[in-house]
Amino acid sequence: MSGQASIIKSCCAVLLVALTLLAADTWGQEELREDRQIKKHKEVTQVMSEPVYRRLGSIHELLGENNYQKALTDLEKLSRVPMNRHEESLVQQTFGFIYIQLDRIPDALAAFEKSLEIGMLPGDVIQGLRYSLAGLYAAEGQYQKSIDTMRVWFEYEEDPKAEAYMVIASAYAELEKLESALPYVRKAISKAEKPNENWYMLELAIHIEAKRYREGADVLRRMLAIWPERPRLWDMLASINLELGNDREALDVMMVAYNSGFLDEESKILAVVQLNMLLDIPHVAGRILETELASGNVEQNKKNLDMLLSAWIDAREYDKAVAVIDELGTITGDGKYFMQKASIYNELGNWEQAAASARQAIDAGVEDPTDAHMLAGTAYTELERYQDAIGAFRSAKQSGDAKQRANADSWIAFVEEKIQLRAELQ
Repeated sequence: MSGQASIIKSCCAVLLVALTLLAADTWGQEELREDRQIKKHKEVTQVMSEPVYRRLGSIHELLGENNYQKALTDLEKLSRVPMNRHEESLVQQTFGFIYIQLDRIPDALAAFEKSLEIGMLPGDVIQGLRYSLAGLYAAEGQYQKSIDTMRVWFEYEEDPKAEAYMVIASAYAELEKLESALPYVRKAISKAEKPNENWYMLELAIHIEAKRYREGADVLRRMLAIWPERPRLWDMLASINLELGNDREALDVMMVAYNSGFLDEESKILAVVQLNMLLDIPHVAGRILETELASGNVEQNKKNLDMLLSAWIDAREYDKAVAVIDELGTITGDGKYFMQKASIYNELGNWEQAAASARQAIDAGVEDPTDAHMLAGTAYTELERYQDAIGAFRSAKQSGDAKQRANADSWIAFVEEKIQLRAELQ
């Protein structure tokens, strides 16, 4: 009797390992009652005869040697001799295992189903067979059969492992019955000895699919408590908060991730910068972008420098803005940047630099030079360089429209009055 048990246990152990590998790794959900009544399997009363025991043992030796074709031939011969139902169950179970090794999965399923139908195996072996069958069904795309088989398995299992709940959950997910999968996923997560990121991601996907963004955010917070180094989790939590209209909370999430060193991709860093700009915190946006441009984590191109320029101007960090403008002007040769610099100096009352920058814009070929000539003229006026001012206003008249020409004439008249007044005083 101990020899027979050894063969049964050996077959079951090898079978479980093989079939578990075939089962889908993304297993699933739905809560089962804690107070359920556990069923018991009937005791096996039949035993193997000595000839069947010896021949089945020989076949298992062939299996251990990976000689599957010879094992199948011998098993087919053995299956034709008279046997009791216990022996038939063992033979069909062995057929199933051999068929798996030969990649004859439909034949393996039929053999395992027949072995279970006969039912003359020890309870733990039957449970292992059911579990393996559920995995095989899932691997073959027979998801409802996988679920039904696992439901029977649960009826006899006193303390199911977390993975068992995920078998049902993933089958429901494959059937696109996500709400049915959800309780099983949650149960699996709660029972898991070690957290499984894929299980959390399945729970998250179910909530997002149902547009339950607050529940999705809760899942992500739990995940970040376990895997804070995952940039995509921070990104997803921020995105969900934006979807919920919680812009400030989204920014807080991204800033925690950035300051903790979890964001090093350019796209993620730029997202933090843009979110700061969106929420009118340009000095933080500028500081981050300046740092990341200097470190090389963000490419130093026109688009990114334009963003930095906007941040410094909005933050009224004019010295920093001017430095960026000079860089952009050098890179692009576009006079609009020098015109922007002239406007900054004009606002600051730095007339010398305002005039010089306006001239830079004109020399660089700014698209519409009229404004540059006018700005230079006003700066020269403030500097009491009246002849230079009149020259600038006359240039503005040449390039400007009727309204601009009238404005230039008014300035010229004003400057000429200044000149006249100076002459009279002298």
